[in-house]
Amino acid sequence: MENNESKKYNFFLRGGQKAVLLIHGITGTPSEMRYFGASLNKAGYTVFCNTLPKHCSSLNELKRVTWQEIAECCIADFRKLKQEYPRVFVAGISMGALMGMHLAYLFAGEVSGIIALAPTLFYDGWALPKTKALMKLVWHIPLIRNKINIREGWPYGLKDEESRENIERFYKNAKVGIDSKKTILFGSPFFPMACLYQHHLFIKVVKKELAQIKAPILILHSSADDMVSIRNGKYIYAHIGSPDKTLIPLYESYHMITIDKDKDLVAQEARNFMDRL
Repeated sequence: MENNESKKYNFFLRGGQKAVLLIHGITGTPSEMRYFGASLNKAGYTVFCNTLPKHCSSLNELKRVTWQEIAECCIADFRKLKQEYPRVFVAGISMGALMGMHLAYLFAGEVSGIIALAPTLFYDGWALPKTKALMKLVWHIPLIRNKINIREGWPYGLKDEESRENIERFYKNAKVGIDSKKTILFGSPFFPMACLYQHHLFIKVVKKELAQIKAPILILHSSADDMVSIRNGKYIYAHIGSPDKTLIPLYESYHMITIDKDKDLVAQEARNFMDRL
């Protein structure tokens, strides 16, 4: 694990003998998992969420992260929890959901269950610009992908208008090269193409692993996800090797389901899933 200033935004909530490793999304922060984690902890679960490598820092740091670094961090976190807790679940959002599946592949028989929140395999949401297809033509060129930063746009993954207004005020005024403590709360206002490329590489890895993953899985995905359509959740449901699998569609959220209108339903479904295992 890294030892830097950003690590103070991690959270560890001690509970019972069932533990949950929470994994936030790429360019995101532990804050997007805090409400979800607190809900699980109130139900008796031990919860840990680490800041992913090079996150909650400068944009220049963020664009240097690799999917392998993120995986190594999550592997270390899982092993640490497993040393103390007999049962460990993994719950991640977006790319974090894929990382949870990757851990279940690497630690076959050791992951008690996977909670995949808005898993991201295809960027095909209704709010994405049509120019997204052009990115695939240039992101393999290091000089180009390291220079391009994509500004996060409306509706910022949120259907809840009050939450959206709060994040919009920060995102609209954010400038490249100027860091803000609000990044810790809302995540990076820019999505570096370099990070998108790392996500692309990691998707190819996870797709090859899906059929061999046998851990129970709960997939929660909004039918109106602005970034990645529910086709993502359906693809995982159809291709994962888990005999125990459930896909639950949500109707009052966009992409950030852990902090949007369905956040209580998301936490409840996760608790129900883990309680029966």
